[in-house]
Amino acid sequence: GSVPSGASSARSRASGLTARQGGSAQTRGWIAPDAKKSKNLIYWGNNVSNMVAIFSAGKNPKQKGQITDGLSSPQRLFVDKSRNLYVTNNGYGYAVYGDITVYAPGTTSPKLTITDGVDNPTGLTVDAAGTVYCANVTFPATITEYGAGKTAPSLTIPLQYNPAEYLAIDASDNLYASTLNGSVWEYHSGSTTGTNLNLQVSFGGALAVDRSGNIVVVDENAATIDFFPAGQTTPSKTISVSGFPFALSLSKDEKKLYATVQSGSEFMVQELKYPGGTTLTTKVGGSTGDWPIAVSPDAVL
Repeated sequence: GSVPSGASSARSRASGLTARQGGSAQTRGWIAPDAKKSKNLIYWGNNVSNMVAIFSAGKNPKQKGQITDGLSSPQRLFVDKSRNLYVTNNGYGYAVYGDITVYAPGTTSPKLTITDGVDNPTGLTVDAAGTVYCANVTFPATITEYGAGKTAPSLTIPLQYNPAEYLAIDASDNLYASTLNGSVWEYHSGSTTGTNLNLQVSFGGALAVDRSGNIVVVDENAATIDFFPAGQTTPSKTISVSGFPFALSLSKDEKKLYATVQSGSEFMVQELKYPGGTTLTTKVGGSTGDWPIAVSPDAVL
């Protein structure tokens, strides 16, 4: 189907298909003890200034530090159960054309960089065993899989001319991908052949899957967040968003769903009580970040 000009423009920006010139950001220290404690943190990336800001996730979030080293047009973020931060950098307009950088808790320099099989990466997720999944918006498009701590792909899923932008994993390590044609696909663990879930969403974007197999999807045409019970194709709940919703991140305890929302020229991080909430509340506003978001840790199943 056709995509409204606003959604199309926003989607192309988020996928790195539109050139954006990055600025420089001063690197500040990051407080290691906070990163290793059980408290939640919000990681909010900025594609323009090549930065990930770290905020507390309490009642009044405060910035704890930031990461700039190794970042080049960051696209998606994920925090695993050991609180390592993963970032896809699509490097658009830079000498390097994409990689994945991994940061140990409390550090500002990457402990691992993955380039093999990575080409204009967007979607990113990590399973409980530390397996990394990366969506590459190149032509033909792929999803590459990397074993924990490995830099060479162990599996490549061919997508041809229908690139994936957002990825999620479920409790059985099945992979979910929303694609540039607005559909959501499921790939059973270890398989390179996917199934279109035929979710009744006009144009699927960011997604998350909880432990029970329920799927949460951003409808980019309608600017809504839609909840699909496990195995169902019709949403049980639809939440209208004031602005344009981009990315989602579900906390590990599955009590909070976070979203980045663009309103006018600025982005904000908003929070929704999960699964029963119906109202998004703003956690962090201003011009710090744009679409990439993760919470510490994300819902690693």
